[in-house]
Amino acid sequence: MKQPVVNLSTEDALVLQQISESGEEDVVSLSRNLGMRRGRVLASLERLRQKGLVKISRTADDWWVYISAKGKQLTHYVWPDMLIAPV
Repeated sequence: MKQPVVNLSTEDALVLQQISESGEEDVVSLSRNLGMRRGRVLASLERLRQKGLVKISRTADDWWVYISAKGKQLTHYVWPDMLIAPV
C-alpha cells in the first residue's frame, strides 16, 4: 500500500484533525474550538484545500469545511486510532 506523502505544518495538522473529528464545521466554530484567529484558520484551510484534504463551501453567512476522501485517508494514516466522523 502506497503511503500518503503530504507536508503539513503543525497548525494545518491541528485544523485537519479538528475537521476530521467533526466531519464538517463552520469557520467561526473551528476558529473558536482551536483558539485561533479566523484569518489564520482561513489561511490554513486554503493550504489544506490546495492539497485536496478539505472541501470548502461558502454560504450567505459563513464558510463550511468538510474533510475530503483524501483527507480521511491521510488522517486515518496519521491518527489510526482516531474516530473519524462520517460525511
